[in-house]
Amino acid sequence: MTNAVIGPDQRALCDHLRSARFQAGVDAGRWRLISITWPHALIAISAAPRKGAPEEFVLRFELSGYPASAPTGCPWDVGQDAILLAGQRPKGSRVGHIFRPDWEGGRALYAPWDRLALAHGGWADKYPMYAWNARRDLSFYLTNVHDALNNDDYLGI
Repeated sequence: MTNAVIGPDQRALCDHLRSARFQAGVDAGRWRLISITWPHALIAISAAPRKGAPEEFVLRFELSGYPASAPTGCPWDVGQDAILLAGQRPKGSRVGHIFRPDWEGGRALYAPWDRLALAHGGWADKYPMYAWNARRDLSFYLTNVHDALNNDDYLGI
């Protein structure tokens, strides 16, 4: 980060990225920060080994208003600097539902911790343990995605 004046949302993100919880995930190889170009951050999340599948998937987070507003994570192809194509997304019952390419044009995860999904209503009441709220941090989002990518039902791509 530079010495430029930053807003409270960017400051909150910086604090969370320095937190023990985020760093524990990095140290355990669960995720890694690739870059930040505010209000976006690229973070790679490790996946269970599957034949022909990548070791990790990248999400491009939009973080304006964080943490009062949930992040939204777009599955991202770093090499193409574009949304990850449907055929390159993780498959499986749970993770396939989360990484749906047919929802919101594939630009967000279909999960109660994602801003776009949360805005469609009902998630907070139906899944309070998984729904985003302002007391959560980015590690909460990353942990849920990591769990899905390392679940037995994850099949690869």
